[in-house]
Amino acid sequence: NNHAPQFARENYLTSIEENFPIGTKVERLEAIDLDTGINAEIRYRIQQGSFDDFSIDNRTGVVSIARKLDYDRRNTYQMEIVASDLGTPSLSGTTMLTVSIINSNDKAPYFTPTTQRAEVSEDAAIGTLVHTLVAVDPDVASSESLDYAATEPITAVDKNGKEVGEMEDFKDMFMIDRSGKVFVNRRLQRDNFAVIRITVLVTDTTAPSIQQGEGLLIITITDVNEEPPLFAPPWTPESPYYRFQVVEEQPIGTILTTMQATDADSTIAEYRMTENGFFEINNTTGLVQTKSRIDYEQVAVIRFNVTVVDTGVPQLTSTAQITVDVQNTNDNDPVFERPEYAMRIPENSPAGTVVGVVRAHDADGGAYGQLTYTIVGEHSGSFAIDPDTGALTVGNSSALDREVEQEVSLTAIATDRAPEVAARRSTTVPVQITILDVNDNEPQFLQRIYHATVAENAALHPPAAILQVSASDPDEGAAGDVKYAIVTDDVGGIFRLDANSGILYPGASLIGKSGHYRIEIEARDGLGAGPHSDAATIMIEIQSINQHRPVFIMPALYNATVELPENLAAADYLVMTVKATDNDSGANGKVLYYLQVNSQNVQETDEFSINEMSGELRIRRQLDRKRQARYELILVARDQGTPAWFETLRFLTVLLVDVNENYPEFPDASNPYKFFVAENGPRDVRIGKIQAFLDSPNPSIYYYVLLGNEDGAFYVDKTSGDLYTNRSIDREVNDMYLLYVMASKQPDLYVSERDRIMLSTEQLERNATVAKVWVSVLDVNDNAPVFRRDTYYAGISSRASINELVTLVNATDRDLGVNATLDLFIRGSFLYKFGATKTTGSIVPSPFAISKDGRVLTANYMAEYNQDRFVLEIVAKEVESPEREAVARVHVWIFNPEQLVRMILSRPPAEVHQDREEIVSELGNATQRLIIVDEIRYHVDSLGRIRMDWCDMYFHAVDTATQMIVPVEEILREIDAKYDFLQDYNAGYSILNVVPAYAATTQDDFDLALAALIALLIVLFVGAVSFIVFCCCLKHWSISIPSETRRKDALIKKQIIEDLNTTENPLWIEQKLKLYEEQELTMQVFSEPDMSQQQSMNNSNSTNSAGSPDPSSQLSLTLGLDHQLHHPQQQQQQQPHLRRDSYDMSQAGDNTYATIQPRNYGTSNLSTVLGSSLTPAGGGALGSSGVTSATSSSEVADYATLRNSRAPSQLFEFRGSTFQVQQPGGGDQPDYVTELM
Repeated sequence: NNHAPQFARENYLTSIEENFPIGTKVERLEAIDLDTGINAEIRYRIQQGSFDDFSIDNRTGVVSIARKLDYDRRNTYQMEIVASDLGTPSLSGTTMLTVSIINSNDKAPYFTPTTQRAEVSEDAAIGTLVHTLVAVDPDVASSESLDYAATEPITAVDKNGKEVGEMEDFKDMFMIDRSGKVFVNRRLQRDNFAVIRITVLVTDTTAPSIQQGEGLLIITITDVNEEPPLFAPPWTPESPYYRFQVVEEQPIGTILTTMQATDADSTIAEYRMTENGFFEINNTTGLVQTKSRIDYEQVAVIRFNVTVVDTGVPQLTSTAQITVDVQNTNDNDPVFERPEYAMRIPENSPAGTVVGVVRAHDADGGAYGQLTYTIVGEHSGSFAIDPDTGALTVGNSSALDREVEQEVSLTAIATDRAPEVAARRSTTVPVQITILDVNDNEPQFLQRIYHATVAENAALHPPAAILQVSASDPDEGAAGDVKYAIVTDDVGGIFRLDANSGILYPGASLIGKSGHYRIEIEARDGLGAGPHSDAATIMIEIQSINQHRPVFIMPALYNATVELPENLAAADYLVMTVKATDNDSGANGKVLYYLQVNSQNVQETDEFSINEMSGELRIRRQLDRKRQARYELILVARDQGTPAWFETLRFLTVLLVDVNENYPEFPDASNPYKFFVAENGPRDVRIGKIQAFLDSPNPSIYYYVLLGNEDGAFYVDKTSGDLYTNRSIDREVNDMYLLYVMASKQPDLYVSERDRIMLSTEQLERNATVAKVWVSVLDVNDNAPVFRRDTYYAGISSRASINELVTLVNATDRDLGVNATLDLFIRGSFLYKFGATKTTGSIVPSPFAISKDGRVLTANYMAEYNQDRFVLEIVAKEVESPEREAVARVHVWIFNPEQLVRMILSRPPAEVHQDREEIVSELGNATQRLIIVDEIRYHVDSLGRIRMDWCDMYFHAVDTATQMIVPVEEILREIDAKYDFLQDYNAGYSILNVVPAYAATTQDDFDLALAALIALLIVLFVGAVSFIVFCCCLKHWSISIPSETRRKDALIKKQIIEDLNTTENPLWIEQKLKLYEEQELTMQVFSEPDMSQQQSMNNSNSTNSAGSPDPSSQLSLTLGLDHQLHHPQQQQQQQPHLRRDSYDMSQAGDNTYATIQPRNYGTSNLSTVLGSSLTPAGGGALGSSGVTSATSSSEVADYATLRNSRAPSQLFEFRGSTFQVQQPGGGDQPDYVTELM
């Protein structure tokens, strides 16, 4: 089968009419298959597109109509016809058959909607278009093919809804033309025919046969309103007025009236009122009532209109103009123009002087608004007030004395003049009258005569204060402002008196004017121009003072040198005449001359002498240059001043020179040289010039740098002495250079390094051929500011107030002076709300501030930012050009104190501050959190004592992923989980415990019934225990321990002591204690006593009474392990790594780890330690002995940190970081170690 069927055509087109019957042949399709036999047999089928309206004969290919066709439903069909052979495999071919449906006029027209309605006014004119009928025909495209007409039955209903009988008058009231338009045909009569129902027909004129549709048209004739509504009398259309009265201040909702109206041909639809602000009307009933407060003083007459509307068509209305007269009542208090009056009146004003006027207003009208004024008060008798105008005047002039009474308080009363006295209203206002000062008092000096002493060297610039005079004037203002002046003196005006302060100053130099003088002064009021004054006298003494030091004239230089030829250095040779002057006069200016030897002033030495009066310096004996060529002398010039003398020193060097020897020398006036050079300059910058002198006709001097230029920063011109830079100099590396430059006559002097090392600066400074040169490097602003860290982390409590320290930032600049001056400011304070990763923007103004020393402080209260965080952008900017800046960011978290963690360390705060970074780093590595330290303070124990050798470090942890503060419980869990990792870390930094900073406490409600039940149980328990103890005492029970068990116990306890006497922190010895505890739990604690043991126990009882316990009779001691002895399995199931003393959120105690030492105690206080857990065999003798000799409260540990309040917790003290086991007090007792909970 290799040929597929093929149709003769690819597309078939045909058309049929829609009214053809079912089974009509549409088209015959034929396909050809070139194969033979069964492979050529063809079957036809419609693949798609027939919509079940057509069918095909599968053998002949004839397509026929399968069901009724409808052009309006579908007018075209495109069917896919498939021809398949019967071969294997079956092959097929396809073709398309398109059938077009021809429309036929076979449908009748119909109205849309079938029942149509219309309305027409009763007064409509003939020919008025009432309605246009609407009908459609699916077979026609234009409405012109449709004809409209009326037909029977035509019926009517009157205005009362009754059917009209046999009358025919209404049937021709309307006319319908062929196009469907309905017109009024004659005058309408609504009273007889209110509704007319017309049967209408529509006919298709193009249909081959009659095609009609029937409908119903209902026309309603509407009434015409002719009579308007009318209000009740006295209203008339000619006088549409009403007048009412209402009392003011009536409650809202007070009824004014009820409007009533009638209508002859319709009913009342509603009442309407114009907006007036005071009344409202019920639209249905016409009730008029108040809707707001009515005040006569605001409105005396209210006018508005009320309109009534009927239900007719068109609606007709009538309007009533209403006037409401408001009746006045006394409902307003008088009100003063001011809440308080402040008046002023000069003192001593005569009676009748007007002080001021008080005014009040009353909003009421008539007599209710007229006022009468009165005054009351302590001083009301001194004043009068006009009852009508409120003018306040002086009544008693003598009462106005400002020095006695500066202010008067009165109360003014304004009362209205209501005819009924009981109905009168009044109000009050305070009146403050200030008594103005009048200059009626004289100033008074505190003293009549003042005494003063002043030294003649009293300072002039600024002038030295000698004494201060003072006068008082009770007047105020300018009248009481006293000015001081000198009236006369006998010292020539060399003093001046400050007019304002009364301080006496020297007005000119007092030098040479010693003696006693008298100065007359006055104090005048009125700023010095008033009519009143007072006089006083100043007695002053000027004392002569030695105030000047002697000044050397010869020698002039501080370090002078004199060269003497050796041949002239003979006895009595005048070396020089020393000369000094003193500006003081008299004995203060007399100068004597000395030589100073060993801090003693003498007139002569072995070689030289000086004349005390003339200052001649002479040689005492012949000097030999070969034996000593240089002499150092100290010259002294001292005055004879009193009370103290002054002296001045000069250093003189006497050089003996060979007659034929001459060296270049530097003058003392320029030695040392001081030069300045700016840093960062280029090479070969000239700094300065040094110059030596040589007594020679043709001097040739050469300059060499000996010391101070090891780094090669400078060089000196050998011939000119000019000093230059050899490279760029950095002040931050070296800001000062000290150079030693030698002047020599040798043009090629070479100084080896060894010679330089051997040079002594002391010798060089005394050598006149060597110049000392100071080179100061001037700063240039070439370094930018730098923060110590780019990012800082800090926290602040949400309860913080203003100006609390947040953190400290440190910015530095390597420059000097003003170039290193920085301005710190906060550029941005970016707020991140709780849980947000994006900032809400910078807060302005910033809630933080920064000081000049880098202290970041709060500038606002932090409560509103609780749990939020800030990123502060802090800028350090230079104040000098080029104003470089550095930026650091400070991350600040706002926390609650309950979010802090407390780390307890057995170290003082100073040491913890040094290791702070390492502690934070290790803790951050262990927890993988950002650790921020908030405070380090001294530790306070549970007894409230401050431990200066311990401290607490408060911190909070931040999750770096979410930037949120980690809860305290989570941090503590992570620290516990890293217990093994942190062992060495905690021991190294002496960390004792990590606990919440503030533990929450809860208090349950007190239940009296529960308390009574607990009390009853306690009483029953105590009774039961007492009964058991009593029975035991009667039977004389005794307990002993076998000797074999005691030997095992001693060996184990000895091993414990050896293991525990180490320097290990007790935090990390839990595993060892666990092992020993488990071993001891397996031991047999009690055994049956034998006779020898019973005897031994009896002996022990008697021995204990004497205070000498027998070791063999001691019981196995347990401290707080009753639970472990009775429940060993539960003890073994505890987690071995559970952190001891782990925090408990319900306990508010001092949760600390520490080293433990038991108190030294003997047998006498053993019972006190063990309490009721130890029962001696001798019937309680040991117990009574223990109680009698129990230690006092002072023996309790001075630092108890175990949170449990049981007795054992009071028997240990904490010292350092080492667990030290102390020995019992007994002499021959065995070692005991109490077991630890």
